[in-house]
Amino acid sequence: MHRLLLTGLLLLTLTAGSSSLNAGPVRDFQYALQIDSLAEISFAEGDMRGCISLWLEAAEIADRYAATEQDSLIYSGFLQSLGVCYRRISMMDSTLYYYNRAWDIIQDKTSPAAVSEKTRLLTSMAILLTFMGRDEESMQYADRAMQMAEHDSDMEMVMYAATNAGGIYARNRQFDKGTEALRTAMAKAGESGLPDKQLSALTMIVTLHKLSGQRDSVDYYMARAEKFAEQLPPESVAVLGFRETQAQILRDMGRYAESNAIFRKLLSAAGENSSVREDTGWLNIARNYADMGQWSNAADSYEKAYFAVDSFYNADITAQVSEWSAKYGAAEKELEISRLEQESLRNRAALQLWIIIAVVLVAVLAGVVLTVVFRRRHQKKVEELRLAQKYIDGLEKERARVARDLHDGVCNDLLGIGMQLSAMGPDSPEREEVLSMLEGLRSEVRTISHDMMPPQFNLSDIEEVMEMYTERFRSQTSAGIEFNASLEGSRTWQQVPERIAYEVYRIFQEQMGNIIRHSGATRIEAALKLSDTVLSLTISNDGRAFDPTPSREGIGLTVMSERAKAIGAVISGSASGEMQVFRLDVPLPSSGQ
Repeated sequence: MHRLLLTGLLLLTLTAGSSSLNAGPVRDFQYALQIDSLAEISFAEGDMRGCISLWLEAAEIADRYAATEQDSLIYSGFLQSLGVCYRRISMMDSTLYYYNRAWDIIQDKTSPAAVSEKTRLLTSMAILLTFMGRDEESMQYADRAMQMAEHDSDMEMVMYAATNAGGIYARNRQFDKGTEALRTAMAKAGESGLPDKQLSALTMIVTLHKLSGQRDSVDYYMARAEKFAEQLPPESVAVLGFRETQAQILRDMGRYAESNAIFRKLLSAAGENSSVREDTGWLNIARNYADMGQWSNAADSYEKAYFAVDSFYNADITAQVSEWSAKYGAAEKELEISRLEQESLRNRAALQLWIIIAVVLVAVLAGVVLTVVFRRRHQKKVEELRLAQKYIDGLEKERARVARDLHDGVCNDLLGIGMQLSAMGPDSPEREEVLSMLEGLRSEVRTISHDMMPPQFNLSDIEEVMEMYTERFRSQTSAGIEFNASLEGSRTWQQVPERIAYEVYRIFQEQMGNIIRHSGATRIEAALKLSDTVLSLTISNDGRAFDPTPSREGIGLTVMSERAKAIGAVISGSASGEMQVFRLDVPLPSSGQ
């Protein structure tokens, strides 16, 4: 309805304009633009004969009254549109005639509007060559069109070039290039909001996925394309192009009768508005009949395809295409020679200045490089000394902890044993008690030695190592101990970095020892949780509260604090009912690090 309304308004405008054609060149050129708008509507509705008549009239007026470069470029656009229409009705000689006339106008122009017209003409030539089966040349023109589109500010023209280039690349099985071009086309089509542009891009995407064997993607994009096709006139260029692809898909699915129905409908428009070459259409119909076992119909269709191909590939049209390609190639070479000469002059003029600048820059750069090198060496030495000192400090702290454990435990026990031995006789009944004390001492020394050994994380993960430690710890204390480990994300225990696992394990050891030595707890609950971003350790006990922050006297707490800092962890303490809660939170590096 909207299109009919617009058509009526344009006809009224044209009627009003025709009554004053003698009002001067500007008025006549405006009239040509009004005719162009009406021709665009006819083209969108698939009326090729009607839009040819309109564009011929517009081109005649533009040829007579074009006064500026912009007028000439508009005239070139009319000629290109005529070429496209003649291709749609399979009149290739007329197509090449109008493409040649358009190229003669725009070849020497470099304005943004001229770039758009060149992008359009190169794309149209690529389509024509594909239509004629000259795929290698078609690829070359598609490449040139995409290169030209990089400098084109007209979104619709960039979309036109990218859509058709993507289809041509896909046809020649260059799927990566085709995907890249079609992504550009689809993005621009989405920005435009125009259903015919979106349908054209989707049709090419369907072709790409069909050729690459991605059946699920074919079905998905066919369904999307069908929704856009329903919004457009059945005879529009975009819909006819989609129906041709749909017919090919149905043939591949073995739905030969449905495929033939579409091909016949497309061929019925031959000479009026054809999206499929006549020989190709009849050849597909013949193959469908053959696959259905209808040999007589297949033979008739093969014969029609033979006569169609004979008329399509006549020598005159082939020669004209070759002549056009040669002319375009020669023009490109002349432009390249001119560009190189100008570039050579600019380079020669700037060479001396660059030499002076280069000498100064080299001298400055050499000074900067030497300064940076010496500074980095100095910083490296300072860092090595700092790390060495930190390592030594860590060793000293660890030795101090071991010394205290041995002093407070083993030495005191040995003193008690010595005092008892000196007080008892050879046949004293307290001998068994002394032996028991010796066995306890041996067990304690063995535990201290075992705890000092670094865990083997190359053989076990942190959850297994802490579970084994808890089992040993249970046998050494009367307190009830529970240990639970849980995963709350996609990470596994094996993915915890060894450096972090080692420090968390040592902090766990130290805190468990602190609880037994200082709190008098009868129940201890430890929980280790791993998420995608944090490793957390929580230890709760029902003993007396004590300050988890380090002090000068608290060697073990100081070591825990240093270990936490080394891995960027945070230690916190709190009370929950009768339970004292110790918590350690360690941020984890991302999986890619």
